[in-house]
Amino acid sequence: MGRLNKVMLIGNVGNTPEMRYTPSGQQLATINLAVGNKYTNREGVEVDDTQWFNVTVWAQRADFVVNYVKKGMQLYVEGRISGRAYQTESGETRASLDVNAFEVQIFNDPQSQQSNNQANQTEFTQPTSITPESPAQPESPAQPESPAQPEPGKKDDQLPW
Repeated sequence: MGRLNKVMLIGNVGNTPEMRYTPSGQQLATINLAVGNKYTNREGVEVDDTQWFNVTVWAQRADFVVNYVKKGMQLYVEGRISGRAYQTESGETRASLDVNAFEVQIFNDPQSQQSNNQANQTEFTQPTSITPESPAQPESPAQPESPAQPEPGKKDDQLPW
């Protein structure tokens, strides 16, 4: 019987990535990833359920994460998932979902979107004018194309074969 432990997540980074090193000198970066799920319960109330994952990234990908990933970015993470239980200082038992990532990609950067939106807003807010010499003409509606006629002697049944 085959075995598979693979998870693919798209979520928002909840902290600034932290770089650490193992005793052997191997580098690793850790981030927290929030993955949201919205649904409507039986009472008709919309529920926003968020799961948090502790993501560990190794070697060169750790460099990428520390240098380019920022809090609030939306990431695609692929890796192996594991669960663990731990006790807080107050003695409460909690569970944690950990992902050992082997693929990390920036899915969406809200900072670049903000700057793009601001640039687009300035482009669209500039006034436009129509001079009397060249009044604006409404575009004529597009003429529908006539359907292709089948070759003589062939039946047009709209099948690709």
